[in-house]
Amino acid sequence: MTREENIMKKKNYFEIKDVRFRQAKPSDKATVLDFCQKTFGRWGDYIPEVWDQWLKDKKGMFFVADLHGTAIGLGKITEHRPGELWLEGLRVDPTFRGHGIGRAIQDFTWVKALSFKPKFIRYATGSYNKISIHLGRSKGMKIINTYDEMWCKAPRADETKLVPARPSDAGEIMALLKRDSRYKLWKGFYLEGWKALTLDESLLQRLIKEKRVYVYFDRQGLSGVTMLIQSKDKKYVTFGNTIGRDIKTLQLVLKEARKLAGMLEGQKLEMVFPRNPWYKKVIKGTGWRHDLPIWMVLLEWRRR
Repeated sequence: MTREENIMKKKNYFEIKDVRFRQAKPSDKATVLDFCQKTFGRWGDYIPEVWDQWLKDKKGMFFVADLHGTAIGLGKITEHRPGELWLEGLRVDPTFRGHGIGRAIQDFTWVKALSFKPKFIRYATGSYNKISIHLGRSKGMKIINTYDEMWCKAPRADETKLVPARPSDAGEIMALLKRDSRYKLWKGFYLEGWKALTLDESLLQRLIKEKRVYVYFDRQGLSGVTMLIQSKDKKYVTFGNTIGRDIKTLQLVLKEARKLAGMLEGQKLEMVFPRNPWYKKVIKGTGWRHDLPIWMVLLEWRRR
């Protein structure tokens, strides 16, 4: 019996009570990555990039929904810092969708997350995912922010005015962020793709150490900053928390970020901004575009 035939047999003869939850194992990888390929179509899925890292993560929990020995879904609870949990990676094998598996995974995730006695539980989803948003709200979560994704093509470039930030720049960077009149729109988060982390000097120092923070200096000193994450294959470069001392400087940083991505051999570039009309005006003439009909929705539960 082939794997596909075995899966179909299990689909036809199972009840939700047959599903068990357990820690993910290395032996689950092939099965999980196979059905994850069918999750986001042409956009692809990030699970292959993080699988090995998630298996090693001792904080939180990485689990699968198991049906008679076969992984048919998964989820991840990540502890960003004591008291702050991030829910991610909820996936269901398309063969088993429509049978309550997603709801069962979320219910299990929620019970397990609360057992950590967190102060905050957060996750992000797409504006199109009404079911996920509804499920989050049913757990007492609230939408606390929304973010747009801009995109562009990477130009060929040999140099950029952006330079890697140094550990000694952290204080000035935090001061620049807080002086920005629209800093409050970020709600105090660093956007790492579709993941929101509380941005403080400790996180900033880690990002600087990982060469993921770039700054721009002019005659007035440190005047612009951008932060990025790049996929392991270098293909995707996503920028978050891009700030300039003024509009002109911000537009310059946006243009230079494109050059930087090209120098990093990036092919598909994204820039995340709080969902606000102001940013859509600022990107005009910088090479960045906003024409995606979807946006990121950030939900949060907080202990009272």
